[in-house]
Amino acid sequence: MRFVALDVETANPRMRSICQIGAVIFENGQEIASDVVLVDPCEEFDDINVSIHGIDETHVLGAKTFPELVPWLAGFRHDQVVVCHTHFDRVAMAQAHDHHSLTSPPCRWLDTAMVARRAWPQFAQSGYGIQNLANSFGIRFQHHDALEDARTAGLILLRAIDQSGLDLDLWLARVKLSLSGQPKGRQRRDGDGDGPLVGETVVFTGSLSIPRREAADLAHIAGGAVEPGVTKNTSILVVGDQDLERMAGKVKSSKHLKAEMLAAKGQPIRFLAESDFLALLAE
Repeated sequence: MRFVALDVETANPRMRSICQIGAVIFENGQEIASDVVLVDPCEEFDDINVSIHGIDETHVLGAKTFPELVPWLAGFRHDQVVVCHTHFDRVAMAQAHDHHSLTSPPCRWLDTAMVARRAWPQFAQSGYGIQNLANSFGIRFQHHDALEDARTAGLILLRAIDQSGLDLDLWLARVKLSLSGQPKGRQRRDGDGDGPLVGETVVFTGSLSIPRREAADLAHIAGGAVEPGVTKNTSILVVGDQDLERMAGKVKSSKHLKAEMLAAKGQPIRFLAESDFLALLAE
């Protein structure tokens, strides 16, 4: 049994702006190799992202760009089972490859958040974030370091394999079924939601390319709650791509500024460009 756990950190709300990649190889239940690299995203670093992971422009001076790291990355991913916690790292990888017109190496992705929701009933609807799972299982790690997060995702999968009796191939099949073990339908059902935004509270800000009502409907179908304003419940702020283009001029909406203030106080809020939000739903 062999798989690769992968995690990325980004420089700004655009998921393509990868600034750190961590990868850990597990074989037969043991870590056998690991590596972590800084990446020059060739984009601006947003203050809120820097406050989360501590990486800024000075750290990536002289670092390779994403296209330059593709051979290194392919060495880990090619024809492998690639494990990440939630959909975000997978989408970031896809967005970075698309942005640079690169072909992504063939691999099979496995989301350990989806595994955790099926392996342990107490985490089926909430509490399946990587920090909470690590705390519950006594895994000590430094959150928002790509190597540490990747390793922790791998350890969570190993625990699920051990306690469930399902091997890697069976888990790849199990996550394609709903929480109850039935084939997934297109309609969301209360108590069995399994979209990429289950457990998230989403707020939209700025000029979107689609009507705000349509965006809210998409978020709801994907399992997320939608609120009109930023509150203590907000976990994702979706920012219109046009507004992100103006960020260099420090033009941010009141919602954006409030979300940054709450994030600075420790509220876990993820900032997403609208294009990444739509890519996440497509995944």
